[in-house]
Amino acid sequence: MKKDNEMTVMYELKGRIDSNNAADLEKDIFTALSEYDMDSDIIIDGASLEYISSAGLRVLLKCSKKWNKVSVIDVSPEIYEIFDVTGFTSIIDVHKKIREVSVEGLELLGKGANGSVYRLDDERIIKVYNPVTSSLERIAREKAAARQAFIHDIPSAISFDLVRSGDRYGIIYEMINASTLGQFITAHPDKIEEYAVKMADLLKKLHSTAFEDGVLPDARMGLGVWVDIAERSGYYSDELITKMRELIDDIPERNTFIHGDFHPGNIMVVDGELVLIDMTDASVGDPVIDLLGSYQIMKLLSMKRPEGGMRYTGIRNELLSKLWDIFIRSYTGITDEKEIEEYEKKLEHYALIRSIAGITFSELVPKEALPQMTKVITEAFLSY
Repeated sequence: MKKDNEMTVMYELKGRIDSNNAADLEKDIFTALSEYDMDSDIIIDGASLEYISSAGLRVLLKCSKKWNKVSVIDVSPEIYEIFDVTGFTSIIDVHKKIREVSVEGLELLGKGANGSVYRLDDERIIKVYNPVTSSLERIAREKAAARQAFIHDIPSAISFDLVRSGDRYGIIYEMINASTLGQFITAHPDKIEEYAVKMADLLKKLHSTAFEDGVLPDARMGLGVWVDIAERSGYYSDELITKMRELIDDIPERNTFIHGDFHPGNIMVVDGELVLIDMTDASVGDPVIDLLGSYQIMKLLSMKRPEGGMRYTGIRNELLSKLWDIFIRSYTGITDEKEIEEYEKKLEHYALIRSIAGITFSELVPKEALPQMTKVITEAFLSY
């Protein structure tokens, strides 16, 4: 049994499961997973499963009644057929064995909070998810969100293959002769103004596209998750947690599209037009939720980390900052410098919610530095 994070646990099935050992399997599963509540993500690894009878299937049915999210992964075509003909694929998420794809030596196109994008070949790119976001359930949500975005005429890439890369999952997109916007701007700095405006126009299109109730989650819930992470870390005071929740509660409710990670590393240039990838955080809500993420990646990183721009967007810092300046003025229509400063100050306040949580699990922050860093960022947030 492998525990991937606080809410995800993997249990491995091996060999033959039939009436001779199904009772033992049931006892072992429920004992091994007894500490996990009903909302935990239970992943059953079926890569070593050779056969499963109706007795074994009944054990998995009991699991699906105990836990809300049960999936079986990496089963052979023969085992998948057993699940399919018995109707279990309509009860439990069952996935055939996922093919392995190595990203070693591939060109890195962009890197963000959810994962990294690589050039697989002339016609395809692959998005490999970071460990914290690399779950089948989360990836399935992205694929569903991408389909909905496409249906609503949002220029977005449709994934066509789920793969594994080491201990992480990835999605392959068809992207013929495409580059990220970050790569394109780096190669064509003279076109920065043209594409900053295109970027702003694309975001305005997203923020004017309404979705029916229940199709996508409320973006405020996503921000709330960051607060939950901060609270569980134990580094922050009740006062700070309360202030962050109050700030989120003040965000107006809306049913228009939010990408959730809108920056040049997640935008592809295809025949001169912009196409979105990475719908992991797709939701509906107020535009400020998209803009705070863009500001964090495009402005704060370029100000605070020497290589921040190249690391996450493929654009050197000074060029990324210029792209942001043109983009935000085009998006908002604000030309007065003082008004822009006030607008960016508002975005920074919201962006700090993600930063406050993010530094507690960032690979770039040494554990011994966390007490001082969390103190500084707390003071920054409460000073607004």
